Amino acid sequence: MASMDQTNFNERLKIDEIDKEIIQLLQENPDMTHSEISEKVHKSQPAVGARIIKLRRKNLLNTQIGVNFKKVDIKLAKVEMFVKNVGEILKSIEKCPFVLHAFKITGNTNLMVLISAPDIRTVDKMVDKCFRTHPDVITVNTSYVISSVKDLILPVNFDIEFFDEYGGCGRDGCLIHKGEENTLKNLIRESRKKAIEKKSSNS
Repeated sequence: MASMDQTNFNERLKIDEIDKEIIQLLQENPDMTHSEISEKVHKSQPAVGARIIKLRRKNLLNTQIGVNFKKVDIKLAKVEMFVKNVGEILKSIEKCPFVLHAFKITGNTNLMVLISAPDIRTVDKMVDKCFRTHPDVITVNTSYVISSVKDLILPVNFDIEFFDEYGGCGRDGCLIHKGEENTLKNLIRESRKKAIEKKSSNS
């Protein structure tokens, strides 16, 4: 039986061992200075700086601002589905402020969605309204991340707090479904503004 072609990160990403060491160092300590890195890789600071610029342009050094799901009490759900038209559903999910992330995958399912929320009830309600009732969704399986071995930094999706008020993908009343995602975002922004004003007046 023919084996699959093998490759390595150097070939796949067009980098060398020094690049990999710089990436590794910054993954372990994002605050490491160019001077500290130059000592570790035995290159001058200007050379290190030039490599870091190159790696950033190649999207190999990116900054993700978010919370550490290993250390906070927020529910993180993985929703796997088999759907008829992955592309169409991904288009609607991409614009939805209630979804953390979505992926086209292989296997028994072809779509995976990540949802974060303060409680399981909110996640279950969203899955029921947005996916289980969708005519193109054949199967749905929801599982929750109980713990994380390593730090997991992901953005927090605070907008999901307004799902009861504005949510419901796939339904006729859903603003995303109607192509009015900007209206939805403005409604959420106004609701958050009112909450801030109420908090300030009570302080």
